[in-house]
Amino acid sequence: MADTREAIVHASHLPMSVIIVGIGSADFSDMQMLDGDDGILRSPKGEPVLRDIVQFVPFRNFKH
Repeated sequence: MADTREAIVHASHLPMSVIIVGIGSADFSDMQMLDGDDGILRSPKGEPVLRDIVQFVPFRNFKH
């Protein structure tokens, strides 16, 4: 997870977005943390993201 946080912080300087779709009934708390809606995402070294580029969507919320 540390490598992922580091990559997202570095990617936040680029013109890109990351969409994460959670499939199934697993615990997606780590994905929600990457989303950054509950606070500023930081790298393991403490560097904050420049902008929020991650959106997490749990697919189970959209059942037919």
